[in-house]
Amino acid sequence: MKLFVLAVLAACVAASAALTIPARCQSPKQFYGQVFAFEQHRSERGEVQGDYFYDETNMRKARYERAHVNGSNYRLHIIELFNEKKYYEINLDTDECRSGDLTAPFIPHGVVRNATFRGDFIVGTSAIEGAGVEIELWTHEFQHEGHRFYWTGEFTRVACVPVRTTVQGEQGEFFTESFVDVVGGIPDPNAFVVPSSCN
Repeated sequence: MKLFVLAVLAACVAASAALTIPARCQSPKQFYGQVFAFEQHRSERGEVQGDYFYDETNMRKARYERAHVNGSNYRLHIIELFNEKKYYEINLDTDECRSGDLTAPFIPHGVVRNATFRGDFIVGTSAIEGAGVEIELWTHEFQHEGHRFYWTGEFTRVACVPVRTTVQGEQGEFFTESFVDVVGGIPDPNAFVVPSSCN
């Protein structure tokens, strides 16, 4: 009898734990928002803020950066076209364009396949109605060109809106992007158009 009770209790605990793990949610495939970004290989600019355009369907990203570094302001238009494996960096004040091969993998702003649920938390407070947002935390490990990377994604429980994406590589690579004011869709498709100054 005791063994039976223990087995039932164990089954109940397992079932309860399973119920707390949500299914992978589906984030918007295309969205626009404000981004706060930091990239290790561009660390001289520190954290930058900008308008962010995300298009998972066509494997492309773009942002208009604004930053203040060493007493100077600058504005850049960054375009990343992953299908073409090319990136463009346009200085909006001088029209100077830099381009090169895009070797980084496309990092989706959604819960990736085989991701592991790590828990959830409240941004703000749950003690006051309407003053908190529940956030899910997911992690994943993947390989790219023979190197291991660690992905962490944070998403709202409702609607699976991306809040923060962080990727760390075993060789010191690091970037993080945090999003606010996210809306679905691409309000300005020209954000992905490479200007003539790059030709």
